[in-house]
Amino acid sequence: MEKIAVLVDSCCDLPEEYLEKDGIYELPMQIIYHDKTYLDRVDISAKEVYDNLPVEIPKTSLPSGESIQKTLDQIADDGYTHIISISVSSGLSGTFNFLKVFLEDDNRFTTRYFDTKQVAIAAGLIAVGAKNQIDAGGTFEEVEKHVEKMIANTVVYFCIPTLTYLRAGGRISAAAAAVGGVLKLAPIITCKDDGSYTIAAKARGMKKGQKLLLNLAEDFLKDNTGDYLLAIGHGADEIGGQKMLDILHENNIKGKQEFLGQVGPALGVHTGPGLIGVGIVKI
Repeated sequence: MEKIAVLVDSCCDLPEEYLEKDGIYELPMQIIYHDKTYLDRVDISAKEVYDNLPVEIPKTSLPSGESIQKTLDQIADDGYTHIISISVSSGLSGTFNFLKVFLEDDNRFTTRYFDTKQVAIAAGLIAVGAKNQIDAGGTFEEVEKHVEKMIANTVVYFCIPTLTYLRAGGRISAAAAAVGGVLKLAPIITCKDDGSYTIAAKARGMKKGQKLLLNLAEDFLKDNTGDYLLAIGHGADEIGGQKMLDILHENNIKGKQEFLGQVGPALGVHTGPGLIGVGIVKI
């Protein structure tokens, strides 16, 4: 009999209530300071990362081989026979390719691994959709097909007050960061088809940025007739996150399930405080 686990990395920003479910396993990214390495969302919070940014911008790294092996052993001990693995974009992190080596080498499971080409709440929503189908009695093959379909029908948009941290992490060019800084722009970042970052729009300040986020969400959903999942991520700005959700609701954008939460430390390193993000997955 199939017993299916969902494996995510912590850059997927899976909602808290799903992390607590049986059959969900999270691999922590590593947050590296000059004197110590922390496990993302395990022994360091996004707030702690933000508070320390004026002192040091840490580096991030993929989950360690040790933590991957330990997690796979736990999945086996818990009696799971199949794994649906959901990874943050391979265009932004080496996690997908590193994890694939372990999964291909482990004959205890039937495994399907997915490069979502997305980041944070968008990748997390894909995992939510997979877990929902598993809990509803879906077969491994059905869940595989559903995940493929969701990946093809997902967007994420992040409005951030500054490009400083994306530049520091090498996620965006110095030229793009300089232009944004001079003009006091709040850029809206999204993921391209190859999973790398691109600037989708530029707003004069975060307030106008939220209006642009609404426009982008409306555009993505304009011909949509089915259900979708919706998530709002924020960078230590719960009031701003709630306001974004309210704006979407006022304009009849309401997900079948909705989540509002703090983005994780790994994303926080690269975006800094003040971020507001919208993720949508058509299901």
